[in-house]
Amino acid sequence: MKMTTHKTNDMWRFIQSQNSHLRMIDLAVASILGGLAGGTLGTIIVIRWHREGWSADLYLMSLLCIVGISALLVYGSLALERSREDAPRQIERRRDPA
Repeated sequence: MKMTTHKTNDMWRFIQSQNSHLRMIDLAVASILGGLAGGTLGTIIVIRWHREGWSADLYLMSLLCIVGISALLVYGSLALERSREDAPRQIERRRDPA
């Protein structure tokens, strides 16, 4: 368990470092678009699966749906973390009269 946690933390730090250049609005937009893509594809998959059953294009759409939901989770987490880091700085700037 300890090795898995260590690797997960390393992966998360890598993701953070690779996306450190993105602004807060970029992270929020990526998160929203990922959620919309994942939700829309999920709905389409359910409708088509109910009518036709599984086919090759539904497998591909399922993969894209998972990618969209993953983008929602990763970019949403990055945006939340960055907002937590920036909140104390913004409060301090408001208190500073200069």
